[in-house]
Amino acid sequence: MTTAQVVRRRFKSGLPRKPENRQLTKFEAMAKTMELYDRLRGEMESSGLKKSDVSAALAYYQPKTNIIAAAIALPEPKAIGTFVEKVMALENPVFLGLVFIQRDHEAKKNDQKHVAFVCPFISGPEEDARLLLARTQQAKAGLMRTVGN
Repeated sequence: MTTAQVVRRRFKSGLPRKPENRQLTKFEAMAKTMELYDRLRGEMESSGLKKSDVSAALAYYQPKTNIIAAAIALPEPKAIGTFVEKVMALENPVFLGLVFIQRDHEAKKNDQKHVAFVCPFISGPEEDARLLLARTQQAKAGLMRTVGN
């Protein structure tokens, strides 16, 4: 296993087995997003990897629109204000979870150099499908490989 794979496995093993399964407020979603993003970046750095090799996006949907799933990417920590403004501008969002993109410099195959994975905030057949769609959208945008939750 590469160092990035070990970090990803360690990070995911520290997550709750099942999400709380309740809709988060905008502030709760932002706080959880920042906490998890910072934790993964910290684990990358403590393993000798660059924390800039991780990016994240907050996945959500709005029930009264035709959008099945969407995501707001987190900017660099110094520009976090734009992220907060975008989240606060949403009307009645249901926050699905986080989509992480991790770059692996040690991967031997090109399709494993960028990996997308998720951390759900809410669970259910519809919500899970929407979160996986958001993961796929983010992966395609960056031409990255997706892995299971």
